[in-house]
Amino acid sequence: MHTELASLLFDLTRVGGLSGQEDAIASSLAERLKPLADEVWIDGICNVVARFGPPSAKSVAILAHIDTVGMLVKRHNPDGTLGIVPVGGINLKSLPGTPVLVGDKPGVIGVRSQHQARPGDEAISADDLYIQVADASQIEITTPVSYAAHPIRMGDLVASPYLDNRAGCAALLTLAEQIKGAEYTIYLIGTAQEETTSAGAYSILHTLKPACAVFVDGTVSYDTAETRGKGSVMLGGGPVLTAFLYTSGSNGWHADPNLRRHLKFLADDGNIPYQQDATHGLISDAKVATWLGLPSAVIGIPMRGKHSQLETLHLDDLAQTVALLKAFVHAPLPIFERGLF
Repeated sequence: MHTELASLLFDLTRVGGLSGQEDAIASSLAERLKPLADEVWIDGICNVVARFGPPSAKSVAILAHIDTVGMLVKRHNPDGTLGIVPVGGINLKSLPGTPVLVGDKPGVIGVRSQHQARPGDEAISADDLYIQVADASQIEITTPVSYAAHPIRMGDLVASPYLDNRAGCAALLTLAEQIKGAEYTIYLIGTAQEETTSAGAYSILHTLKPACAVFVDGTVSYDTAETRGKGSVMLGGGPVLTAFLYTSGSNGWHADPNLRRHLKFLADDGNIPYQQDATHGLISDAKVATWLGLPSAVIGIPMRGKHSQLETLHLDDLAQTVALLKAFVHAPLPIFERGLF
């Protein structure tokens, strides 16, 4: 299975999908889902929706965002380079020296020669970044800029641009092949604009009104030198059943305890390894399910280097995510009542 998953991941990461410009990846996913689902459509905000089973009052949604972080051309610099504006939370410190595509033209993000390094070079801001590309003056302001690094496989580890969240997309596509005989109507949804607005998830969940929503997304690990001791999640330890996400202000989310408990039971019952976490500095489309009063859970796929040009995951974690989703769609739903007295 790992070979098939790695091949699928590499195929998906080659398809562009900057947040707000998801048309290419939406079309690709729709084409893959069409032979498997009872109905597939792309809505006006570029969500991809695949329905399995007849429309009914009892349905669940399983979602993975299809957009990626990236950049847009912001300005033409006097020296013939381009300035950028980030789209989503790009990993600024990893960018100098990164190969990119400016539209379809190859370029590279400039980096000061180490022989000319200055104190503070490690403190990068978006305003400091510039792109070197042929005929920069001919490139239109707002042209999308994407990572052009090549994916690599290292045994059961895969490093590639945009594993967040092409890994979630791969999980949904693999699940789609195993969904026959589900307990209820299933909507597999690739959501637009998670990295910027979460408007895609809000719009489609408001329309479909499922009984609950399960989100599949990349999450952080704590198994490298600079992160050890900050948490227990590691690559190869299984999918992460997240309890809490928070960034700042009111931008946070709590898992529905009944749904999360149900997923833990299914994992235990099926001998599917899993991990648990509560995370500051991370948020998800799942927040909009809370706004809509829908029970929700997040199944996280652990990754190193999230939002950098080469993110890394373990194929075991992706395979076990699919196994847990398969168990979920073939089991009765839990009772979602809260605060009974």
